[in-house]
Amino acid sequence: MADKDSYISALEGKLAQLSGIEIEQIRKNQFANAADEARAIQEMANYVNTITVQKAAEAQSGVADPQINAIYKTIKAELGEERGVHALPALKYDYSGLEPHICATIMEIHHTKHHQAYINN
Repeated sequence: MADKDSYISALEGKLAQLSGIEIEQIRKNQFANAADEARAIQEMANYVNTITVQKAAEAQSGVADPQINAIYKTIKAELGEERGVHALPALKYDYSGLEPHICATIMEIHHTKHHQAYINN
């Protein structure tokens, strides 16, 4: 426990040094952020608790829900893709287009591996 406390103290000290904000203010901000997050979670939970199912839905073969169709139309309009067909869109700039902030190699890896994984999976 003492190691954890000293580690946290060291982190807070470094943050205070880098940000110019006093440690006590940093702690107050952390508590305020946690309280805000707890309130937001409680609001969501309260909302979910108000949802009631009035009638069980029945799936019908060959009948599409109009709301789902509208979503697919929006996807097609934005991406030019048909329902169920997905492809990684090409970047509108070269991988080197963000240099010197992000190198071309990192951009290529990020686009062709990381983003492609979302398409594949």
